[in-house]
Amino acid sequence: MTIKRRQYIVKPKLQIKYLLILAAIIVVSSILIYYMFLDSLLNSPGMDQLSAGAVKNFVRSYTSGFFWAILGFMAIVLIESIFYFHRLIGPIFFFEKVMARLKDGDFSMNIHHRQKDETIELATSMNEAVAGVRNAVSEDRKKIDAIKVAIDSGETDKAKHMLSELTQWFKIEQQ
Repeated sequence: MTIKRRQYIVKPKLQIKYLLILAAIIVVSSILIYYMFLDSLLNSPGMDQLSAGAVKNFVRSYTSGFFWAILGFMAIVLIESIFYFHRLIGPIFFFEKVMARLKDGDFSMNIHHRQKDETIELATSMNEAVAGVRNAVSEDRKKIDAIKVAIDSGETDKAKHMLSELTQWFKIEQQ
């Protein structure tokens, strides 16, 4: 199974939620930094020698420059986050699709990953697990066929023994 993931917003609620959280962190941090720097600048030596108009122009210039710098920084971080989330949430969305197919009994697919995905180890583990289940199901089908042959030929003891071996790994300890 090869499904190409080209869509950058695959789980809009989740991705927008994290983008909003990230934006809120940037805004709150920016406000704190703005006031800390403004306070230290206004209380620095020599500021008391400036006129009120010069201080007002200084604060206006500082505010404008700070606003544009933060706006640019925020845009860069949020755009980069979309690409990062694509490498993280995209594979999670894909794994959900794979799990839905596994739940329906389809073990024919292989989980692919892209080199920049953040979940390469998980994709590799899922591929190994799916391959293991696929092999186990194939072996069990062969054993079931052998059990059917034993039942058809009247060898019920042999069939019971083979059946107990077949179902042994399904057993769960009772508490």
